[in-house]
Amino acid sequence: MVDKRVINGWQLFTHPCFDAQFESLIVEVEQLRKKYPESYQKKQATKLLAAIVKVIRTEICGDPSQTKFRQGDTLGGGNKHWFRAKFLGQYRLFFRYSERHKTIILAWVNDSDTKRAYGDQHDAYKVFSGMLASGNPPGDWEQLLAESHSEAMLTQMLVRP
Repeated sequence: MVDKRVINGWQLFTHPCFDAQFESLIVEVEQLRKKYPESYQKKQATKLLAAIVKVIRTEICGDPSQTKFRQGDTLGGGNKHWFRAKFLGQYRLFFRYSERHKTIILAWVNDSDTKRAYGDQHDAYKVFSGMLASGNPPGDWEQLLAESHSEAMLTQMLVRP
């Protein structure tokens, strides 16, 4: 049985594309914490991790249907069912949600190599659009949900006060 975590009434799941980015960032912050115990909180990776947790907890899980999450035709007309949260200027967290199932699936968050840079080949939207075109993450809701899971580490971070 899948461990369903509920935050603000929403079941939260993550896709492996999100997990890869998130787990890599956690490892980086842990290394910084060991190397710079007095100042790791001031490092960019630590600030990015905190911002991701905050945007998920307070914004996405607060109300994923907010109009500010709509991305219009940026990913192409066939991908309007994808939403994104903007934070720290050039970062984007892409997700889908189902009001009927009260479920949110976090699909991917960009990193420092794929910051938002209009027209750049490494632009977050361009990279994510390419991922969608290759089917990873899948566009079909049921397939996306089947490939996703409840991320315990993320959930622990989100439920902390």
